[in-house]
Amino acid sequence: MNSNPSDAADSSKGTPGIVGLVVAAHGRRGILAQSDGKRFPYMIRGRHLRVCCGDRVRFEPIPDGKPVLITAIMPRDNELQRLSGRSLPETIAVNLTHLIVVMAALPAPDLYLTDRYLCAARLMGTTGALAWNKSDLATVPAAELAGYETLGYPVLPVSAVTGNGIEALRAWIGSGTAILVGQSGVGKSSLLNALVPGADVVTGKISEASDEGRHTTTASVLHPLAGGGALLDTPGVRDFVPAIPEGRA
Repeated sequence: MNSNPSDAADSSKGTPGIVGLVVAAHGRRGILAQSDGKRFPYMIRGRHLRVCCGDRVRFEPIPDGKPVLITAIMPRDNELQRLSGRSLPETIAVNLTHLIVVMAALPAPDLYLTDRYLCAARLMGTTGALAWNKSDLATVPAAELAGYETLGYPVLPVSAVTGNGIEALRAWIGSGTAILVGQSGVGKSSLLNALVPGADVVTGKISEASDEGRHTTTASVLHPLAGGGALLDTPGVRDFVPAIPEGRA
């Protein structure tokens, strides 16, 4: 886990180009946006750059070509990293301000996994919270989750079905950039679509625009939220072990 990654910071030094924000990424292609709202499909120069959705980058137009060329990554605020199957750090998301662990009565909460995610949030310098989804079916187990609130992690009851708590969760994110994480089956996709109506349709359209439609299910997409924030939608991660830098274990 890295709260001030140096490798991304170095890649933009002395590199000319227009600044943009990566709003969709899958493989080495995706979509980036300029501050004026214009969007372009992109390609990446060389093999050493590892671009993530949410990255601020420098890019250049390609003569007579539709995609633009990303030439450098601007300094990252932080990185959400896990250990891969080979025990190597793997970056899942970048430049986050909020990490939301989604839970529900079913499947039964995995508090060990929850602790791992909140550990990652702490290492990144990111604000963490719990979202108790499907609150229309089961109330928040206050006694079981009281320890998290004591540590400063709010527990927010929400329902993607009834809409209960959705506005409160959106307000909690505010103008920040958030990611939803948690176990399979807790309703992360439904909650995403409640926060960003039509998010699944947007993901499909962005994937088509980047000429890599077959990778829709593995795309990461940064969705704007009403109120000025953003929500990062990433492919499902079955397991999560935070990558802890040396000296911070």
